[in-house]
Amino acid sequence: MSDSSSSLWWIFLAGVLAVAILLTAFGIAVVIYQRRYVAMHRAYTQRLLAAQEEERAWVAREVHDDALQRIALIRNDCEAIRGSAPSMTAEQQGKLGGVGQELSDLTEFLREIARRLHPSAIDQAGLPAALAGLPGELERGYGLAVESRIPDGPIPMERERALAIYRIAQEALRNVATHAGVGIATLECRRTAGGLELIVTDPGQGFDPGTERRTRGLGLTGMRERAHLAGGTLSIASRPGGGTTVRATFPDRQVAAG
Repeated sequence: MSDSSSSLWWIFLAGVLAVAILLTAFGIAVVIYQRRYVAMHRAYTQRLLAAQEEERAWVAREVHDDALQRIALIRNDCEAIRGSAPSMTAEQQGKLGGVGQELSDLTEFLREIARRLHPSAIDQAGLPAALAGLPGELERGYGLAVESRIPDGPIPMERERALAIYRIAQEALRNVATHAGVGIATLECRRTAGGLELIVTDPGQGFDPGTERRTRGLGLTGMRERAHLAGGTLSIASRPGGGTTVRATFPDRQVAAG
């Protein structure tokens, strides 16, 4: 091989090596960018969900500490007027009594909203107790009959994870109530060999989980995000006319009891 041919060969090899190095560097940069983007997105979602929960808790406190107290005072005033005004006609007494009943109904309505916004049972008694309250919430709010199978006793778990599981169950059951076209559902929370599993099923009209617009409308993307941020996964099995199963799994991890 002549000197010129040898030089061209080495130049060619150097060029190939340079291209390979550039492609490798580009690939590494893409991977780093993707990882940073995922981390930033996850951190943003965590902050967003935390802000939402803080706002819900604030509204629940305002309802409980302010609105309900004011309604109670008005209701007491109505009762006092009824008792101190014997000259009132029966019709007037009846109307005033009706106002008092409306205020009582409004009180229960606002209490229900406060419970939905901020599940204090998680802090007071843990996840199982909070989940056990969901069937009553859905029955009162939507007329949905929920059969529940929930483990007895506390489940050691950090509050953020317990809250995520609760919100997933709550959203899945609301989807049944508003979209499934049936009046029954099943809520199951069970311990597994590797962690915890949450399952919500219904025998309703079902849907195609691959339809993006439908999926977004049902809040399934949000449920997946919550599951992911809590260290778990969420899957949806459904088909038109075949009911729906939402399954979230959460592997065990060493956390403080809560």
